[in-house]
Amino acid sequence: MEAVSFRRIPPPPVRPGEGLLVRSENSALLRRLHPAWGPCLDFVYSDPPFFSGTTRRASGGGEGSFPDRWPGGLDAYLAWLRERFVLLRDLLRDTGTFLVHLDHRAVHYVRVELDRIFGRDHFLNEVIWHYTGGGRSRSYFSRKHDNLLWYRKGKTWTFRIDAVRVPYRPTSGYARSGIVSARGKRYLPHPDGTPADDVWDIPIVNPLAGERTGYPTQKPVALLDRIVRGCTAPGDRVGDFFGGSGTTAVAACRLGRRWILCDESAAAFATAARRLRSMSLGRLVREPGGGTGNSVLRFLPWDANRRAGVPGRRVARPVPDPSRPPSEAG
Repeated sequence: MEAVSFRRIPPPPVRPGEGLLVRSENSALLRRLHPAWGPCLDFVYSDPPFFSGTTRRASGGGEGSFPDRWPGGLDAYLAWLRERFVLLRDLLRDTGTFLVHLDHRAVHYVRVELDRIFGRDHFLNEVIWHYTGGGRSRSYFSRKHDNLLWYRKGKTWTFRIDAVRVPYRPTSGYARSGIVSARGKRYLPHPDGTPADDVWDIPIVNPLAGERTGYPTQKPVALLDRIVRGCTAPGDRVGDFFGGSGTTAVAACRLGRRWILCDESAAAFATAARRLRSMSLGRLVREPGGGTGNSVLRFLPWDANRRAGVPGRRVARPVPDPSRPPSEAG
């Protein structure tokens, strides 16, 4: 598709939970955002194509399917990512961080590129997301994990370890009664569990899950919840320019982060809008001057007065579902 033709760049989200949903080719949008906004993002999550050499299909096929094929091979794929990752780096604040989500097919090549873009000494973590489900290989060890590479832009960054504690193992003696030091001092277990390490056991979105959209490559809210909790502070701005089904926006809304989510796919845009519309945390409105049709939507969280039952001061028209024809949208 062509890039969204902005009459003016919309202002960045201001209130906690507020966000922008944009349908646009991501590099075109990024080139417009930087001159208008400057470095303003505190965290970027990227879930690009994995260099799978296949067409990723939505449940039942249809508009949610997209090709992950690269006629120019690995060099073309890396050049495509490099262009976008440099633009994303420049949109980060000096205290911001960048996390990319990949798998075994290209993670080692992309890490070399990110070492060049951010600096090798700015690498923070490789997190392994381990999951189960699906078939098992009889030819090699079954591939049941993805790789998350986390980089910092500057000298300082946000990491909230106490926000991402996980339960102790049921067999842990420390969890039951703590530990006593050689001097007789007792250390009690933390009520929220132990700090998360760099291997995460989080289930994939199963076929019967209420959050399942049918969009290919959909990630579970629990995964993005942990990422956003640990890598950002309340009120931070989060960006996702490979937005897909909108899971990053869902997590950011729930956690009170400001956000921008972009995808060029009409199916992805419609899926994300539908998920946001179904939440009870706010409403979607058209962004004035933000492009043609419904290509730019702003999510406005309910203010304290509205939550208390007092009519809000800002009146906004509800946005029709972009997946429905105009004649049905009423």
